[in-house]
Amino acid sequence: MSAHYFVSDAHIGGSSPDAEQRLFRFLESIRGEANSLYILGDLFEFWFEYGRAIPKLGFRALAELAELSRTGTRIGYLKGNHDFWFKDFWQRELGAEAADELDVMLDGKRVYLAHGDSLDRALVPRVFRTLMRSRVNGWLYSLLHPDVGIGLAHAVANVSRAGSHKPGIVEDMARFARANLESGFDIVIMGHSHVPELRQMNGGTYINIGDWLTHFTYGVIRDGVPSLRRFEQS
Repeated sequence: MSAHYFVSDAHIGGSSPDAEQRLFRFLESIRGEANSLYILGDLFEFWFEYGRAIPKLGFRALAELAELSRTGTRIGYLKGNHDFWFKDFWQRELGAEAADELDVMLDGKRVYLAHGDSLDRALVPRVFRTLMRSRVNGWLYSLLHPDVGIGLAHAVANVSRAGSHKPGIVEDMARFARANLESGFDIVIMGHSHVPELRQMNGGTYINIGDWLTHFTYGVIRDGVPSLRRFEQS
């Protein structure tokens, strides 16, 4: 049997300690079972990888992911609109490369993966994404001391997250998924909207995997069959 897991939007560093602990228990629960784990963006409230520093609020999550990798789970990372500046840390420590989107074959199914923030037309998240994805702006930001840069970014990220939840994004993402399913994908999986849903369309499946702030939902492809699940407290 094979099992591929998908999570997004935990916003570690901006979520409650209880929500973060629940995510860590989930990661522990799939150890030794998951063939792969794909993180579809915004695992952190803010991720900016300096030359010699990373945000310390991500330490526990990184330790859990390192243990998953050590025990044989392949890790994939899709960039979100809160975690966008990567150097070599993920590849060196976890064997994972960060990508904007992926087209992968899992259990014989062609699967499209992305965070989905590029579809968001709301002003604040769009401007935030544009500014922070710029190489020039990233270089300039790296000149700030990490304590200043990370603190400032957390404040801006909170505003971006609060302004990103618009009803229209749910349907915009569903239309985008439909187009991808029509183009030949079997499964489309995204995050960003924080609204978990599973839709059958055009002979395929679209899953939005929700968040780990209020819904605690995740996606699974087990032996080629996709599903949306909620992690219950043990």
